[in-house]
Amino acid sequence: MKTYDVSRMKHHCQFGVYGDSGEINPNTGVPIQQFVPQFSLWFGEYSQTINQQITLTGDNLTDTKMIVVRHNDQANQQQLVKIGDTLYRVNNVAGDDEVNSFDVITLVRYQKRG
Repeated sequence: MKTYDVSRMKHHCQFGVYGDSGEINPNTGVPIQQFVPQFSLWFGEYSQTINQQITLTGDNLTDTKMIVVRHNDQANQQQLVKIGDTLYRVNNVAGDDEVNSFDVITLVRYQKRG
């Protein structure tokens, strides 16, 4: 994506992974698993067309959100994104490595298993 109004990028998110927090559960002695932030970015909301919403629903991707960030090679599909208190997994990164370009990132609400 080449153009996006930078003034719309007024939200903050953290990219990271789900892993050992460095703390130990005193009852079990097992490391506590939680979101571990790696870096943070400013983002803007990306509006989905009705057609995009239907396509995502057809792929069983509900609870999705699309965000726009300045191009960043660190953002990838192995990461989670924390926005407020909600965790999302990165489903897709539509990247553009041109100068002053933006990436559209599709997020799906993360549900911890176990």
